[in-house]
Amino acid sequence: ANEMEIEDLKSKLQVMKHLGQDDAAVQKKIEEMNNELQEKIDDLQDLGSTNKTLIYKERQSNDELHEARKVLIQGLPELLGNRTNIGLKRMGELDPKTFHDTCKSKFPPDEAEIQATTLCSSWQENLKNPNWHPIFRRN
Repeated sequence: ANEMEIEDLKSKLQVMKHLGQDDAAVQKKIEEMNNELQEKIDDLQDLGSTNKTLIYKERQSNDELHEARKVLIQGLPELLGNRTNIGLKRMGELDPKTFHDTCKSKFPPDEAEIQATTLCSSWQENLKNPNWHPIFRRN
């Protein structure tokens, strides 16, 4: 918007310069428009500088957060032992052990491993589909 205003003021100034080179009132109006144009240009430059600074700080903050996240993920398993109640899970990944334990109780031993692997991979593929909702059924 500022760029458009600047271009508009420049074109108006050109017209004013051509129309009234000898008229004192026109010269005063041209001077006022020149001052306004310079203010707009300065504001635009300040906004550009501020924008660059904010983008730099945002990238720097994101890099710091990403690095802190890595450190936390790497350090957390060392803090957690077998006796802690806190565990790590990854969003969108399934625990194959749960499928194996359930299939062992429902199928014969030779078939349980195959069923568990098949079910786990099937559910993992379904999780990748954003339109899949296991809770809602469509009629």
